Amino acid sequence: MRRALWCLLTAGMLLGAAPLRADDAKLESLLRAHFFNKEFDGFNYYMLEIEADRSGEGGVREVTAVARGEFLGQVQRVKALFLIVGDRVEGGQVLEKNGLPPCLSSTPKSGKSL
Repeated sequence: MRRALWCLLTAGMLLGAAPLRADDAKLESLLRAHFFNKEFDGFNYYMLEIEADRSGEGGVREVTAVARGEFLGQVQRVKALFLIVGDRVEGGQVLEKNGLPPCLSSTPKSGKSL
């Protein structure tokens, strides 16, 4: 009897968690395509974690995501807040960014504009 109950509970947790993971993967893919792939272009790798996902009225979601990447042994971390409606990112804001310093050109700047 205990074994049957344990199997039912385990199966229920696994089946209940499967759609949530698929939704997380879809959300990660959307955020990577919209922002993080550009931010971490040229890095050896980067990892993305969804910290918070709050639903609002009319299908609006506020998603907080943190990405960490490595480039030439240096680590960069970016935390951003996104406003998502349906399958579209409507807006976003970088909340924190630390790690690598900005790239500076080694050539002297001239007075000409591009």
